[in-house]
Amino acid sequence: MSIETLVSEVARATGLGQNAQKFVGVVARYIFSQPGGLAGFRNKFEAMGLGGVFNSWLSGGESPMQSIEPNQLRSVLGNQSVEEIAQKSGIGAKMIPGLLAMVVPAIVKAVTAGGVMPTSLPAGFASLAGGSKVGKPTFRLWRWLLPLIALLALAWCGWQSRNVAKAPPAAAPAANVAAVATDPTLSFQNDGGKVTLKGTLPSVAQKASLLGAAEGVFGPGKVAADIEVNTAVREAPWLERLKVLIPDMKADGLKFAFNGDALKLDTSALDPEKRAQISRAFQSGLGNVQIEGLFDQGTQALSALAPGANAADLTAALNKTTVNFDTGLATLTRSSEGILDLAATAIKNSNQDVKVEIGGHTDSQGNATTNQQLSEQRAEAVRTALVKRGVPQARLVARGFGSNQPMGDNSTEEGRKANRRIQYAAM
Repeated sequence: MSIETLVSEVARATGLGQNAQKFVGVVARYIFSQPGGLAGFRNKFEAMGLGGVFNSWLSGGESPMQSIEPNQLRSVLGNQSVEEIAQKSGIGAKMIPGLLAMVVPAIVKAVTAGGVMPTSLPAGFASLAGGSKVGKPTFRLWRWLLPLIALLALAWCGWQSRNVAKAPPAAAPAANVAAVATDPTLSFQNDGGKVTLKGTLPSVAQKASLLGAAEGVFGPGKVAADIEVNTAVREAPWLERLKVLIPDMKADGLKFAFNGDALKLDTSALDPEKRAQISRAFQSGLGNVQIEGLFDQGTQALSALAPGANAADLTAALNKTTVNFDTGLATLTRSSEGILDLAATAIKNSNQDVKVEIGGHTDSQGNATTNQQLSEQRAEAVRTALVKRGVPQARLVARGFGSNQPMGDNSTEEGRKANRRIQYAAM
């Protein structure tokens, strides 16, 4: 196997692409820039009380390989060194701590494959750092290439503890078996401003970017992460939007958990106002996610309705709810499905003589004819969604009113937002 193949494996595991070769070389060069080489580098960990963690990375050790948190590694190396590595490798500063936490242990394991603590940078790593084209590795270089590849595989699986066996004799190629993709997972818990993240994501780059965003809001040392990296996991399409919502997650006691594209939100430990605020932020910000556990005045009111509720009580509760649509379209967001589930149950359990008008409304921006059509389409979309949930068609009527019945001032964003609504009325 060529060293180019090694770099491609690193690129795949970390999501660094063409920067993988340079990154590995820069990190290795930094490690061996310490007085005494690798032994001097170990002294940094021992000074921070992390000598045992470092020793678990050494080849031939009996203890299982331990992971290190990005903030711990930053403390060992120092902010200036981390920034220099980021600058020399051309990688964003927010991603560097997480990537270092995955690659440093692999390099340490690789260069100690012969049971020796090297004092100088191995030639192969020097070539990587230089970014030059590398030819066929020597046999001596080959001895540490195999362990490095094996350790990167461990990193992908979240540093699962297992022994690295010697390469078996060559065998006939096995039939290609497609990997079964699994869903990404992520749980969050805020306990007094200290955050715990757990789950499985498809790349080190995504893990690093999430940890960087979380530490940027909560501060270094406030984020504990147990996130595995598995390339067989599907992409998490909600991750970038979730990072934008991190400033809204400062409420003590907030919990949530993703499983694929479904989210269970737990705001039960918060006061009602904060619960409603966070629910609105999640429903609006994660439109492509099905959310269970949203809380607002509407969900409270619908849950409190007695069986056989009259028309006035039913529509009053329904009008406290909010459903969202894709911008400029009549497509309901997945984040509104939980609200529609509650609405359908409430209508079905109300007095059977009650009929409900679903009114679609828009703001005044744009063409009046287009707004009228959009309001009709959105009202019909809600009616269709409720019928699919078991509400008899005969009990629902959809009507569009365009921008003709404003509730707010169309000259302000707040007023326009109030005008873009679904409103219910008894018939």
